[in-house]
Amino acid sequence: MTKARLPLFACLIIGIVAGLSGTLLIARYKARPWNLRERASYHSKLTSEQVTIAVEPLYRDEMASQVFDKNDIVTRGIMPVAIVVFNDNNFPIAVDGPAIELIRKDEHVHSLQPNEVVGRLFQKSGGGVWLPQPLPRPPAGEHVNPEALEDFEHKYINQMAVAPNGKAGGVLYLPVPHEDLSDYLSEALVYIPNIYRQDTGEKMIFFEIDLKPATIDGRQAK
Repeated sequence: MTKARLPLFACLIIGIVAGLSGTLLIARYKARPWNLRERASYHSKLTSEQVTIAVEPLYRDEMASQVFDKNDIVTRGIMPVAIVVFNDNNFPIAVDGPAIELIRKDEHVHSLQPNEVVGRLFQKSGGGVWLPQPLPRPPAGEHVNPEALEDFEHKYINQMAVAPNGKAGGVLYLPVPHEDLSDYLSEALVYIPNIYRQDTGEKMIFFEIDLKPATIDGRQAK
């Protein structure tokens, strides 16, 4: 290569790098639709007092990425858990999302808040490896992806109202309690303690939902 061509070659390389950088900057988080399915399609569910609650743990990266625009959520230590409520009563009910627990033996796992989850998921890390608990908290003042935060907050169950003869759903964000989640979930249950009639404020019966049917191994064993 001659000296005369060197500056042109260098400019070409710089242009390519700048173009790639621009592409990375343009690639932003995009909210993905999440639709509630028919109750028969959920494997882990329970019915009581004319209320059916289905639970679907998204315990693999490929499962979670169908709901959220990130392909390593579980790898980074967060397991989304979908909660879908079918109300066959003629009165509205409400479900207290933050009170829901994942229970296995003596271990009780509670949901994280969306802002904490997004802060953890969008930290820079090596990636590609399972991150055990406890995960480090994002540094104070670290920029949080606003598009992701909006989506994670929108899908978060929080205080969920379900209309008479209607259905509603939301997602909880649980810190991953174990690397082999299929095995872990086959011995776990979701405890939903606070369900209320919205018309009278009366508390209804609690739910304990076995998660073994929601795992692939569990479905094969049934």
